[in-house]
Amino acid sequence: MRSARFSHVLVLCHWGSVCCACIVWLSSAGVTFAACGDHLKEVERSVGLLLHGLRTVQGTVREAESKTQGQEAIYQNLRLHPPEEYDRALARQIGKIRRTIVRPKRALLVELREQHAAARRQWERDIRLAHEEFLEAKAAYRKRLIPRGVYCQAREVYAEALSRYRGGLEQYRIGLTLYMDALNAYREQFVVPCIRGYADPAFWQALITRFEQDDFLKDLLNSLTANAIRNPPPEMPPNVVQPVSKLPKAAGKKL
Repeated sequence: MRSARFSHVLVLCHWGSVCCACIVWLSSAGVTFAACGDHLKEVERSVGLLLHGLRTVQGTVREAESKTQGQEAIYQNLRLHPPEEYDRALARQIGKIRRTIVRPKRALLVELREQHAAARRQWERDIRLAHEEFLEAKAAYRKRLIPRGVYCQAREVYAEALSRYRGGLEQYRIGLTLYMDALNAYREQFVVPCIRGYADPAFWQALITRFEQDDFLKDLLNSLTANAIRNPPPEMPPNVVQPVSKLPKAAGKKL
């Protein structure tokens, strides 16, 4: 259940940098293929903005992770080395809540975060494949191996694939935000009161009463679950263009 498992899912920055580099490179070559329209440019710009926004969200998630880990470490130390005077009866009730309610939901939170991360990795694999196929069509057009119409069609199909990728990134961003909200709620509504309860048992009593009345993290976990269901990429990656060997030839004339 350790939240450190979440750190490996933040590798989007690496692919984000690669994708942004691709966008800059493609945009710089856009004058050559202006006859195909500007749809791809528009999608590339929007993806670049979304990736920039994701980096901001990732920073706030890292802050939430750091705060949570710090508070969990304090709570764990108090559990192992409690002060001489504390309410043992209330401590036993809090321990039962932690084992039967909080711990399973904490595990579910990590599991849902990993579902979002797995979907994101699949989206990235698909868009890398689509980008490679598009570059193949671009190279074929530069060498006059395919007519302009075929190239423009490949460009448009790639733009649509990039649009779907943008949708996947947006759902991933929503998932990150929901994860962060749930993590903050877990820390502030459970871990922090548990720490304070060692010095003031009123915090433990209030916590017990709250758990009797509310379903802890229910709404946030339900929202995160629904978002994970909406986020998976298509089962088949997009086919931007046929292999160059099967594309219509330019019949030797200038394009």
